[in-house]
Amino acid sequence: MSLVRRFLRHMFLWTVVPTVGTLGLLAGCQSKLIYFPRPYGAGDVANWDAEPGTRVIDYTTAQGKQQAYLLSKTAKPEHLWLVCGGNGTLALEWSDWLREHGPEQDAWLLMDMPGYGGCAGKPSPGTIRNNLKAVVPAGMEALGWSLPADQKRLRFFGHSLGAAVCLEGAKEYDIRRGVLLAPFTSTMDMTEAMFNVNLGWLVWHRFDNRARLQEMAEKGGAGVFILHGADDEAIPVRMSRELAEKTPSVVRYTEIPGGRHNTLQDVAPDQIRAALQKAREE
Repeated sequence: MSLVRRFLRHMFLWTVVPTVGTLGLLAGCQSKLIYFPRPYGAGDVANWDAEPGTRVIDYTTAQGKQQAYLLSKTAKPEHLWLVCGGNGTLALEWSDWLREHGPEQDAWLLMDMPGYGGCAGKPSPGTIRNNLKAVVPAGMEALGWSLPADQKRLRFFGHSLGAAVCLEGAKEYDIRRGVLLAPFTSTMDMTEAMFNVNLGWLVWHRFDNRARLQEMAEKGGAGVFILHGADDEAIPVRMSRELAEKTPSVVRYTEIPGGRHNTLQDVAPDQIRAALQKAREE
């Protein structure tokens, strides 16, 4: 084998093969890089349901039986918040925090994605949208509310991937006020944060927060309060800065010094509570 052929062979083995392998991993296994579903422990839901002001919401989609959780300290709440946590979070893990820090005059509809908690199926943008189409009417019905009469009483609160889920819900129900913690610009952009090269064209689990907020800006009358930790190790803080820069008529941005991806609710509870209160206002 000539030196040139040997050199080209080594170049192929050390550059092309790893690159193709990385692309294949992203294309074929990206759901495992985005979602980390897990079930509740034995008795978790039953114990929660035995607490005051709680109600399990059962509903069904094409994926099968689904389950969400309605939390309210009052029998006559003023607003209903759609709540969704991050890709490794279960809905009920936000319950205690909301009970302590959320506006007491509101209700909270804690939603799990398909495959998470007590929800059947597998998570994807399509199946998540199907859940959104069913869970919000189910939660409103539990309160004796209906669409479109009570649409303006809806709000959203999401963290990380849950922020993208909430913005999909906001699009579905024209909800224009809410609070987001540590959102990304898009799942396509996140490939660069993960692999140091933009492979967004390979992503089929597409969530685009930039586009959702731009749609709100075009409609007018929106107010979305974004909080992001300056030391976020998972989603670059520059992404929230960009969302604020691109849609200044919509986004009210707060950066939390020392905040990491999963510590905002512990580091800045007062600031989050203040944002929730402001988002309640028409």
